Amino acid sequence: MLRGVSFALVLVIVLGVAGGYYYWRTISGLFQRTNVNLSEAVGGAMNIVIVGSDSRAGLTDPEDFHRFGAPAGRRSDTLILAQIIPSQQRGVLLSIPRDLWVTVHHGPGRFEGKINSAYNYGAQSVIDTVYALTGVPINHYIEVNFAGFQKMVDAIGGIDVCNQRSFYDYIIGFGLKAGPHHLGGLEALQYVRTRHATADGDFGRIKRQQEFLRAVMSKVGRPSVLGNPLRVNRLATAFAQNVTVDQFFKLPDLVRLAVSLRRVGQNQLETYSLPGRIGNVAGQSVVFVNQTQSEPLFTALREVKDPRGLMAQTSSPAPTSPGRRPAAPSAAPSACPA
Repeated sequence: MLRGVSFALVLVIVLGVAGGYYYWRTISGLFQRTNVNLSEAVGGAMNIVIVGSDSRAGLTDPEDFHRFGAPAGRRSDTLILAQIIPSQQRGVLLSIPRDLWVTVHHGPGRFEGKINSAYNYGAQSVIDTVYALTGVPINHYIEVNFAGFQKMVDAIGGIDVCNQRSFYDYIIGFGLKAGPHHLGGLEALQYVRTRHATADGDFGRIKRQQEFLRAVMSKVGRPSVLGNPLRVNRLATAFAQNVTVDQFFKLPDLVRLAVSLRRVGQNQLETYSLPGRIGNVAGQSVVFVNQTQSEPLFTALREVKDPRGLMAQTSSPAPTSPGRRPAAPSAAPSACPA
């Protein structure tokens, strides 16, 4: 099954249009909303679950359906817990592997499964499952789909990336040589969603997503984007038409979040990957959380403390699953020009 993408881009879209209250006011009616139960924000921090869904909603090109296929059920192929602390001018993004084996919460029901399956039961299941895993109270929910990602990247004129190693993903039919590249919306979507092309699998994809996020933050902050009313309008419209937020996320909250992110800036936005190890359950490849290494990070988020220095970044190589073609050999790392 074709998999999802990184949607931490949502945060920087909000960042980019922070000064454009007019745009938020004119497009606020375009948002889709979902009714969920949330915790009230305390301690000066805002905790947001960001979901990248595999929904094909909004795709109109027949070729897109050929490229992405039709998913069986709904999955959250990218899941990020973001914490923004305006008073400390910093933020934390915690990427959670899509194959993490957890107790999925669905109303009063509980079952063991991959965390991405929680989305199949709705936003509340995702929120409750992330809270049960981390103990971090969730204040807001944001979800974006394939079409939204493509349109938002195109709206800012594409993104420049440095691909460290040549790769080719046989599953989605996308490859990229080592070196610098300028990616439009479709290429960017394929770049951040590939996970079969390198030995580190989903952990490598998370790393590429986080690097992509920083590239987007740098691009959005330039005068070529913020100083261009047409681009800002296209960006804000693409964001609103392809994003679902919780019912409490009103216009003043979006503006407040945007202003907060402007104050945080990309240099104070810490990125983490949830530590874990590759395992197997009933023949399916899964990730088991490393509780010893993860708990200091969970504690820092719960207590609104800076997690730097408390947690070592870890990653595990992903085995080749039965029936999956081996990844193409990686070339030597390529240094991109500054």
